[in-house]
Amino acid sequence: MQITTRDGHPFPVTGWGWSETSREEALQRSRDSVQNIAARLMSGAGFPDSYTYGNRPRREEIVEELTNDDGELIAFITRNHYGALVMNTAHLMFIDVDVPIQPAGSGLVNLIKGLFGKQTPLPAELVRTRIRESAARFPGLTFRVYRTLAGFRVAVINKRISPTSQEASELYQAFGADPLYVTLCANQESYRARLTPKHWRCGIDKPPTQFPFETSQARAMFDSWKGNYDRGCTGFATCRFVEQIGTARALNENATLLRLHDSTSKADSDLQLA
Repeated sequence: MQITTRDGHPFPVTGWGWSETSREEALQRSRDSVQNIAARLMSGAGFPDSYTYGNRPRREEIVEELTNDDGELIAFITRNHYGALVMNTAHLMFIDVDVPIQPAGSGLVNLIKGLFGKQTPLPAELVRTRIRESAARFPGLTFRVYRTLAGFRVAVINKRISPTSQEASELYQAFGADPLYVTLCANQESYRARLTPKHWRCGIDKPPTQFPFETSQARAMFDSWKGNYDRGCTGFATCRFVEQIGTARALNENATLLRLHDSTSKADSDLQLA
């Protein structure tokens, strides 16, 4: 759809819709989306701040659905927009905790301080200490802690906690969870854990096309890229298991999800994180 903004400039507007029931419903939602965006732009309001993150279902291909012994869906694996596999579940709580990026030159400063016995703890060490202190505030819960390239991933293994519950909010706050991750989980009503590396960290180009694929040629192009991506990921892990805090056993369904998480992410390996 082509519109004219308040300052007189032409502007193309696109939107997408989704449906769990029919193509027609998805098309109607996409039309509504375009109309809403166009109205905002023509009024001068611009795009909403949260437009691009977490306020609608993500356009991701479902690769696998996981059920428990009763046949209840407990998780599904999707492939995100840059080609990585992601676990989505409302049963096993994951908390993403970022490590602050050190300013340039801080490593040298710490080295010099260390010569005089005044070395400052590294940011990752401080965050890991905070995770342990936060876990101690919830003695009834058992946590598995993983190191990621950018921080830590914490899994609550012995209790099912709704992503939209007050308990989830308290845990997010206590552990200092990444705010964007919190927003996404609340809006999607599902926790997310990336299982395979980010392609650029493995020296792989970005996917040439994205889901949903409009043509068979686009699908074939992606499948070819996926073969290169899978081969490029073999020498990398997504996260590394660090420690378990607490002694309670994981719920049966969480144990199933954890086995898949750990094996696919190569959490028990010494491979480079990506």
